[in-house]
Amino acid sequence: MPVYQRPFMKGKLYIHFTVEFPDSLSLPQVQLLEAILPPRPTSQYSDMELDECEETTLHDVNMEEEMRRKQAAQQEAYDEDEEMSGSGGQRVQCAQQ
Repeated sequence: MPVYQRPFMKGKLYIHFTVEFPDSLSLPQVQLLEAILPPRPTSQYSDMELDECEETTLHDVNMEEEMRRKQAAQQEAYDEDEEMSGSGGQRVQCAQQ
């Protein structure tokens, strides 16, 4: 996902899914689901379709820890700015004509 005001930098996108599956389904429930859902695929994917797939790895993430880490990194960036602003260098004034 692009980073705000930096379209070429990619960030992390976290999606939290909560899915509850039933232990079993009756035959009428299965028939109802088959009527609502798209038809089951009859064949495997072709080589061309497999080439277009992007493989990824899913990781368990502790969102609270990630948010703390992100806030710490942002605070660190602000601290660096404050250190640089107090350097005490000479200031240049515009000459009057």
